[in-house]
Amino acid sequence: MIWEVGRMRLSLRAKIVGPFVMVVALVGIIGTATVVTLVTNEAVAEFNGSLLRASLLANDHLSLLEAARLTTLRAAAATTGVPEATSAKDPVALNRLLTPVVANAAVPSLLLHVLDRQGREVVVVGPDGPVVTQSPGDGFVSEPAVAAVLAGQVDAQGDKYVFLRTDTSGTTLYWTGPIRGLTGQVVGVVLVGQPLSAIASGIRSSGAEYVSFYGPTGDVLLSTLSSTGALPASIRGEVQPDAPVRFNQSSGGQAYMNLLSDWTMRKMRLGYLAVALNTAQLQAGIDQLRLFLLGLFSVAALITLAIGLMLAGAIARPVQRLVVAMRGVAAGDLAQRAPAGPSDEIGYLGQVFNLMTAGLQEKTQALEDTYFAAIEALARAIDARDPYTYGHSSRVALFALEIADELGFPQEKREGLRRAALLHDIGKIGIEDHILRKAGALNYAEVKQMRQHPLIGHQMLKDVPFLHSSLSGIRHHHERWDGTGYPDTLGGETIPMQVRILSVADVFDALTSDRPYRDAMSIGDAVELITREAGRQFDPAVVEAFK
Repeated sequence: MIWEVGRMRLSLRAKIVGPFVMVVALVGIIGTATVVTLVTNEAVAEFNGSLLRASLLANDHLSLLEAARLTTLRAAAATTGVPEATSAKDPVALNRLLTPVVANAAVPSLLLHVLDRQGREVVVVGPDGPVVTQSPGDGFVSEPAVAAVLAGQVDAQGDKYVFLRTDTSGTTLYWTGPIRGLTGQVVGVVLVGQPLSAIASGIRSSGAEYVSFYGPTGDVLLSTLSSTGALPASIRGEVQPDAPVRFNQSSGGQAYMNLLSDWTMRKMRLGYLAVALNTAQLQAGIDQLRLFLLGLFSVAALITLAIGLMLAGAIARPVQRLVVAMRGVAAGDLAQRAPAGPSDEIGYLGQVFNLMTAGLQEKTQALEDTYFAAIEALARAIDARDPYTYGHSSRVALFALEIADELGFPQEKREGLRRAALLHDIGKIGIEDHILRKAGALNYAEVKQMRQHPLIGHQMLKDVPFLHSSLSGIRHHHERWDGTGYPDTLGGETIPMQVRILSVADVFDALTSDRPYRDAMSIGDAVELITREAGRQFDPAVVEAFK
């Protein structure tokens, strides 16, 4: 009985609370908290200043970048001969005229695109000359900014526009403007594109080590951090043009503080720009705190450590062993028992747990045995519906276990095989008697209905936990090695070994038993027939073990 397990000698609460009350009194909570607060505030202020400087450097870099790209854009559109070459769709002339313009920008990743009046690409020029791209020639026509340029639109910022474009190579930032003829009409479009990855490299070289670009909806366009998630709407909603927002982020097992600001060019919001610093920089302030407290609280630390080690040995080990045992039981292993523990609440709990688990194991086993006996009785009753199949499932189980022994089938899987053999035809409960007992050949509709019995049996038993290891035999015992069986047309090694064994045993008993439409075969003839079917209906290895 539970009250006979044992008596608790010392309260677990007394073991824990008593020593630590003394430790807390020695350490002095108020003094420690005051010192920690002062030093931490100083470190945080310094860290926030570094983060703000990094954000200012990043935004300054983008401003300078925009000015430089607009200069390149104007130079390309104003180069003598470019309007005429664009109107003539002359890529050779455009390449000759624009290569120096791109080269003067001194940006290796910069590409200059020229589109004709219909928005089709005429040439793509890099610092070293023409560039072959995989994008379709009219790929930019669908961009609203390009369409506005082609339409000759002018807004408060002029006739130059900026937009982002993402393809398989990544996200690129484009500046676009018109190429005008002598009379001022738009004869084409020039675009200057620079990959976000190259822009991020430039920002990092200016002093902001970690940079992330986000789209207007918070999706990540590019990040120099190893892993970055999308921006939540709650954070995006706090960002104002002159009010950046801080948020924490983890990446690659490291913690970072981000400063998020609005990313706007030519009065158009492209998204958000975040610069990040590793919060390990705060460790400098924490180190100062540790040095200050080292001398003051060294004695208290030694006492705390000694008490902690003592309690860890006395409490943690038995708790851990008990938790391991409980997890095993929760996973279904009712044979798990907690080792003997100390004579306190934990030891008492372990002993009660063992008694409870033993009782649960007995009741569960009895329940499973009773449940299976009921199901087995149902299966035998199904066999008895037809005098020709009476005892069929029991014989199949015996044959299957003998084959399993020859194959060295794992001992722990034998019970699942036996139950599968006993219950493999339980689905015939859903087949009409006149079909089961028909003396002649079945017609198409009757064959179709008969082939439902593996699925019916599987559906009946799939929710019985202790029969999960037998379900494959119940569902697939009519599959064939060559893949022409039913219900799932499995073949070869994809058929579980349990099923391969059961199939041979099932067919052997069927061949050596009388049926309404034929007499039983002799054992020799049945073995010969099964041998011939090796490699077609049956696994050759199982047939060899059967022989």
